[in-house]
Amino acid sequence: MLDLSRRSFMAGSAAAATLAATGVSAQAKRPELRIAVQGLPVTLEPVNAIGNVGNRVTNALFDTLIRRDFFADGSGTATALVPAIAKSWKRDDARTVTVTIADGIKFHNGETVTAKDVAFTFSADRAWGTKPMVPRGPLFSANFESVEALDDKTVRFKTKADDFSLEKRLASWIAWVVPEKLYREQGPEAFGLKPIGTGPYKLVEFIPGDRVVLEAFDDYYLGRPTASRVTFQVVPEVATRAAGLISGDYDIACALTPDNLPMLTSQSHVEARSSQIENVHLVVYQSDAPVLSDKRMRQALNLSIDRDLINKTLWGGLAGITNGFQIPQYGVVYDPKRPGFKHDPAAARELVKAAGYKGEPITFRTLNDYYVNSVAAIQMMLEMWKAVGINARMEIVDQWSQVLAPGLQIRNWSNGFQMPDAATPLPSDWGPKGSVQTVHGWKAPQAFNDLAAQVASMPDGDDRRGAFQRLLDIWEDEAPGAVLYRPVEIYGVRRGINWKPVSFEFMDLRPYNLTFPG
Repeated sequence: MLDLSRRSFMAGSAAAATLAATGVSAQAKRPELRIAVQGLPVTLEPVNAIGNVGNRVTNALFDTLIRRDFFADGSGTATALVPAIAKSWKRDDARTVTVTIADGIKFHNGETVTAKDVAFTFSADRAWGTKPMVPRGPLFSANFESVEALDDKTVRFKTKADDFSLEKRLASWIAWVVPEKLYREQGPEAFGLKPIGTGPYKLVEFIPGDRVVLEAFDDYYLGRPTASRVTFQVVPEVATRAAGLISGDYDIACALTPDNLPMLTSQSHVEARSSQIENVHLVVYQSDAPVLSDKRMRQALNLSIDRDLINKTLWGGLAGITNGFQIPQYGVVYDPKRPGFKHDPAAARELVKAAGYKGEPITFRTLNDYYVNSVAAIQMMLEMWKAVGINARMEIVDQWSQVLAPGLQIRNWSNGFQMPDAATPLPSDWGPKGSVQTVHGWKAPQAFNDLAAQVASMPDGDDRRGAFQRLLDIWEDEAPGAVLYRPVEIYGVRRGINWKPVSFEFMDLRPYNLTFPG
């Protein structure tokens, strides 16, 4: 967690307040929670909604099979795995994990979760087959061979190759459990508009682009939720979100910037709370674009970026400058001694010259601050590139389809670390099945793809750390993109609300992490 002035974190492990009343009167006694957000997904189908604006909502609607307990050590960054829909699990061998489903966990429609629902959630039909119901599913799935309900309470997961991160994956984005019968009847598109999960809140209203309204699900297995309703309201402008918090229109304002901190700290009734999240903001190069096909040009672009200056200027020094495409939550695979990314404009100029660059214009396409501070960061990078002789310009468009339209040369992106394991996101998102190779024209060396497969299948230890660090070496040399920094997620919160952010893209609104005064 980051320490911001005039901010006080309440105890994240406080138990939910006991409420004796039931029914409508109980809802009335619980406060509503109003959250201002920069955007919403177009669907609430949990895999299709994966992204920096979707995860915070779907996490309130769904539960993962196994739960990562971010507060196991009180930090909001812990990696412990604890029971959730699965009450227990055991590893049978390097490719097999057997899970036992807890008794009595209910979906929002009152039906009880069974092993068949769990098996369907992870099935080839839905997630990883040749033509899965959710086309994004294979990107987030393990290398499954089979997922089988052995009886009403037992599910066996088998992978084609050794996979020692499987338990972590069963606590990740792919693991939000859905009801098989309803999902099959409706299909992912209709289900995404009226989803049914097991989470602490159930859907009341979803107006894409405007708001999501949720209501407490009082049969929630971890205890009755502490808010009667939760509303995620789209407020696109960051200054308007902050002003709405101060005026009392909202209880929490998301995706604020360091520029908002003076306004928050001048008020006695609000405060800032924040965390560096397990995500990196990135630059992606269209490696088969003629002007970027020579890796020396991509290396020059990377060497020109002064990450420390961007962090200091735009983030007040609060963002995380990583030493490679890795985070400490990787555990033993993380190398704390790995050198950070170089800033060397002189070397960049030499590479530009060696690549034979003749001043052709290079366009950086982006949405308008979909990622916090992204436009300002691009403007700074354009000046850095100009200083080494690269003629780049920014093009702001309205839709992702326009970003990805023909003629793309550079775009921004982010990668969330969907689980605290080196199998993601570099081996997955940048590997042979990821979009950088399938869409953005990077012809990765075979050694990179081989190492990516090895890292995904090896147990943690010295050998895996060595393989992963070699993978990083190749990625940095090839330069299909650039890691900028780990963003800090800054929330403005009404004082007295007992809630802590975690080091992830979602908000945890479960009763152990959300209570109100009185």
